Amino acid sequence: MADKRAVLKSIQETYPNYSIVGLIDASGRVVATSLGLLEGADVSHRSYFTDSRHGPYVGDLHDAVLLAKQLPRQSREPLRLLDVAAPVRDGQGNFTGVVVAHLDWAWARELASGLARSLKGHRAGSEIIILGKDGTVLLGPEPLWGKALPTGEEASDTGDGRIGVWPDDGKVYLSASAATGGYREYPGLGWRVVVRQDAGRALASVDELRRGILAAGGLVSLIAGLVAWLLAGRIARPMRNLASAAEALGRGEPLPPVADPIVREGRCIADALAGASDGIRRRDTTQRLLIDELNHRVKNTLATVQSMAVQSFRGIGEEAANPRRTFEARLLALSATHNILTEEGWHGADVRQLCAEAVRPFDDGRGRISHSGPAVYLRPQQALALSLALHELATNATKHGALSADAGRVDVAWTVTTEDGASRLGISWIERDRPAVRPPVRRGFGTRLLHRGLDDDRGPEIAFAPEGLRYAASLHLDGPSPAAP
Repeated sequence: MADKRAVLKSIQETYPNYSIVGLIDASGRVVATSLGLLEGADVSHRSYFTDSRHGPYVGDLHDAVLLAKQLPRQSREPLRLLDVAAPVRDGQGNFTGVVVAHLDWAWARELASGLARSLKGHRAGSEIIILGKDGTVLLGPEPLWGKALPTGEEASDTGDGRIGVWPDDGKVYLSASAATGGYREYPGLGWRVVVRQDAGRALASVDELRRGILAAGGLVSLIAGLVAWLLAGRIARPMRNLASAAEALGRGEPLPPVADPIVREGRCIADALAGASDGIRRRDTTQRLLIDELNHRVKNTLATVQSMAVQSFRGIGEEAANPRRTFEARLLALSATHNILTEEGWHGADVRQLCAEAVRPFDDGRGRISHSGPAVYLRPQQALALSLALHELATNATKHGALSADAGRVDVAWTVTTEDGASRLGISWIERDRPAVRPPVRRGFGTRLLHRGLDDDRGPEIAFAPEGLRYAASLHLDGPSPAAP
C-alpha cells in the first residue's frame, strides 16, 4: 500500500491542481489514494468508474461528495471537481481497475483570471464566464454561480457583439459567446465561453473615432494614394521574404535572414518563424544527442557480445575456430548495418548502400560481384534483416558457391513492383559459372536465417541450379513511393 500511495502521490505532484489521485480495483472499490483518503470506499456506481472501463473519460463539473468534508477550503467557494479517469490493464490486456484524478475547479478560475488580466488596451476590464452544457454558470460572478443566463443577446452563440442588461448587477454589458470544441478525438463537454465588458467602457472610443474620421477624412483621401504607393513596396517585399522563409523552414532548411517588417502582423509572423526555427533546431539537437547515445550503447553492446564470444569459444578447442569466426563475421555485418542506419538518423537505409557494405568483405577487386537496382529505402528492421541475409549468402558463396571458384561470379538485383496498390521490393541473388551445387544435408542457423530472417508474409525461393545457387525474396514497402530521398 505504501508503494501504491507513493506512485499516486508522484502523479498528483506533477500537476498541483489535482486534489487527489486514486486507484480503484475491478469491483469498484478504492484500493489506494495519493492522500490516503477514501481507501476501501465503494465507487462502483460513479460515472468515472463505469464510463472509463473501455477508454479515457472526462466527467463534467460537479460538487464534491465524499471529499467535501475531508479536504479543507480557503475560500467560500464550494469544492467542485472534474473527474479524469482511464482504465488499468495487465500485461495480457485484461481490465484490472481504474486510475482517477479529481481536478480542482479552482484551476479554471485561476486560468480565466490570468487571461482576463492579460487583456490590454480597449479589451482591459473584460470578464470571462464559462457556461455548462445546460447553460448554467460554472465560472463567473458569484451571484450567477449555478444559475442559467436568460436566452438573450448576452448569451448569443453567433460570436457577434451584443449589448444587454445582466441579472447579477443590472449593468449594461457588451458581450459575445462562443461554443468550446474538443481536442483531437476528445469531443469536449459542450461548454460555452462568454466574455463581457462594461458597455460604456467598451464603446468609449467609438465616438472619438467617429469625430477623428470626419476631421481627417479629407486629408486622408488626398494622401492615401501617395502613402499606398510608398508603402506598397516596403510592405510587399518583407512579406515575400517571409513567405520564402516559411517555405525554407517547411523544407527543413535553416531559416534565412528576414528583414524586420514594418507592419505589426509581419513582425508577429517573423517572430513566430524564428521561434519555430529555434524549436526545430533544439528538437533536432536533442534527437541527435539521443540517437548518438543509443548508437554508442549499441556499439558497446556489440563489442561486449563479441568479447564474450571470444572468451566463450577459447576453451573449446580448435574445432570452435570456424564457428567463432562465423559468429564474429555476423556481428561485424550487423555493426556495419548499424553504421549505415546511424548516418541516416535511423529513418531507414538505401538498398544500394546495404548491398555494397554486405558484400564488400568478399569482393576481391575483380568485379565478380555485381549489384543493380533502383534507389529504395527500407525500414531499420528490414534493413538489418536484408543485410544479414546478404552476408549469409556471400559467406556460403565463398565457402561452397560461385565465389569459391576462380571463374564464378554473383549477380545481385532488385526491383520494385506494385500489387493491389502496395509496393513490394523483389531481390535476387544468382550465382553463375561454378560446378554444380547440392542442397545441404542439414539446416543450420544460416539456412534458417535465409528462410525466415526477412520475416515477410511470403517465404523466399531457394534453388540449387546446376550453374549455382539462386535466391529470391520480397519485402513489403511502406508508403506510396519507395524511392530514397
